[in-house]
Amino acid sequence: MLTQSHAELVLVVTILVVSVVFHWIPQKIAFLNFFYLPVLAAGYLLGGRRAISTTVLCVLLVLNYYGWAWTREALTQGSSLEAIPEWIVSHQWETLFSLATWGGFVILTGIAFTRVHEKMVASYNRVRDLNQVLQQQAHELENLNQSLTTSTTELQQNTAQLEQKNLLIEQLRQQMEQTLYTTMDSTVARLMVQGRLRQEKRRISVLFCDLKGFSTYSEQRQPEVILEDLNDFYGVVEERVETYHGHIDKYMGDGIMCEFGAPVDYEQHCLQATICGLKIQEAFQGRNLPWGLRIGIASGDAVVGLLGVRRQSYSALGEVVNLAHRLEELCEPGQLYIDETTYETIQPFIEVEQVRSLTGRREEDKKYLELLAQKENQLARDPNNPELLFTLGMVYLQIRQASKAVQYIRRAMDLKPDDRDIKVAYADASMKQDEYEKIAIRGLARRQAVFKVLGLKNPLCTPERFPGRLYEAYKYVEGLIEIPNSITLQVEVIDGSVGHSLCVAFLSYVLADAMGLPEDLKRNLLVAGRLQDLGKSEIWHHTLNRRGGLSDAERKEIEGHVAASVSLAKRMGYDRPGVIEIIAGHHEALNGTGFPKHLSGDHIPLGARISSVADAYCALTAWRPYRPAWDAHVSRSEVRKGVEAGRYDPTVVNALEQLFA
Repeated sequence: MLTQSHAELVLVVTILVVSVVFHWIPQKIAFLNFFYLPVLAAGYLLGGRRAISTTVLCVLLVLNYYGWAWTREALTQGSSLEAIPEWIVSHQWETLFSLATWGGFVILTGIAFTRVHEKMVASYNRVRDLNQVLQQQAHELENLNQSLTTSTTELQQNTAQLEQKNLLIEQLRQQMEQTLYTTMDSTVARLMVQGRLRQEKRRISVLFCDLKGFSTYSEQRQPEVILEDLNDFYGVVEERVETYHGHIDKYMGDGIMCEFGAPVDYEQHCLQATICGLKIQEAFQGRNLPWGLRIGIASGDAVVGLLGVRRQSYSALGEVVNLAHRLEELCEPGQLYIDETTYETIQPFIEVEQVRSLTGRREEDKKYLELLAQKENQLARDPNNPELLFTLGMVYLQIRQASKAVQYIRRAMDLKPDDRDIKVAYADASMKQDEYEKIAIRGLARRQAVFKVLGLKNPLCTPERFPGRLYEAYKYVEGLIEIPNSITLQVEVIDGSVGHSLCVAFLSYVLADAMGLPEDLKRNLLVAGRLQDLGKSEIWHHTLNRRGGLSDAERKEIEGHVAASVSLAKRMGYDRPGVIEIIAGHHEALNGTGFPKHLSGDHIPLGARISSVADAYCALTAWRPYRPAWDAHVSRSEVRKGVEAGRYDPTVVNALEQLFA
């Protein structure tokens, strides 16, 4: 950087050079602008004040030069010294004006440059100060960065140690869970690890099963054979209990105790337990084993939770447990007995027979059965004969079927209200209902109504939903259905919609046939109807059983079952495009208000439109835990309203109405 003396020397040299050039150059007016150079140099090198002084100096030099030149020229032309100013004004006024203009601009330039220089100096000083602060902060930041680097290294070391510890903890947790899973139900183990098991009173269903004759069998076998046979039996039970969301409480030699509705509070626990018991009996009887399996199920309130102090297990306590155990003891080998509470819940889906005598039919009942057949035929011809109704009631009372006796005697009493014998018989039959139809069970104060489970009802054989002539004409369709009940039942028991997929598949096929559609579409409808609700298995069971309205989040969850059903169907190997498009579109609506893709009109495949109508009718006419079944005529009217609202295909609905006409 130039020193003060060097800068002044440069300025002097610049002024001299410009002055010399100005003296010798002919076009002096044009060269006047070069005097800006020393002004700018002074301002840049020495500051604003030197710029102003240099400006004044340059102006004086130029004026002095022109003054001397004009004076000499005036004297040469004979002017006196006093007349020189007048001569200059008269002869050099243009040059004088140019000099005045130039001088003014030079002075303004000096002043302006002075102001600019002052601002530049001030800005420079601020920048210098800021730079010093920045350097100081950079130094501090460097120190912090070094500290952070050191801390990061320590943190990485600590993180590595923590990851090793977490890995060890995870391995120990997995080992603990694996150990728990081998000694208790996996759901209980998971809830126990998560701290979500509670001691509470809850309504549940309890299932007891026991092998009849296994003790005698085991006395004649080696221990390893006995254990192998028992484990084979346990495997049959475990698979079905897990499928229908039950909990295996304990193994009791050749018996097992299970709960449904605990620890997970499934609402349809009665239905789950009963169908599970049926499937256990089916699997057991298919193995042709030398023992008989007895199963008892009871439902009611029980205290559930972890029992034990140092060694704990999840179990249930209460009268319902005792009742289920007694029912299993009373049960005939190969049968399933349930109590009245369970029956009241599952009766829309299950065929049962009330157990009135545990010793079989009495020999003397045979003559009454023959008389009953005779009187029933007479009643069919004369249904309002009070004497005949009274006789039938008394015969039923003789064979201990008090409920039917009450039914017939009540009809006779309605026809002859003043008949004293009928009134007495009605009172007698009413009092004997509990004695004849309920069973005294050891350990329980009250007699219990006991029912033998015969099997699942066929929903297609319900005249209220499907007229007999319609079923007779199309009953062969059941044989065409390739999807077994075992696949759909485990989903349908969760929300009490057992048989819905069978009805949808059947009615979809019938509608397609009535519309004259090709066989491949009808077969696709059979498969899709059975599979289209499998995705409900991924929906929270409380949402499926919701009695009130659904929130937006719950509705979105429900709508997600369509995509889940498509995915499950593909994984099961049913990936034909015709089947998949029906499953994917069976909740779409013609007006575009359906889900999941909001398709409309002809963009919805015909098969999906047929399945949608069949699904709506079957859902309305089916019993649900939160409402009774609708009348078939009212249900068809409701579907017709869906046509008017633009939801259903009118051609399909017309075919539905013609089928039931």
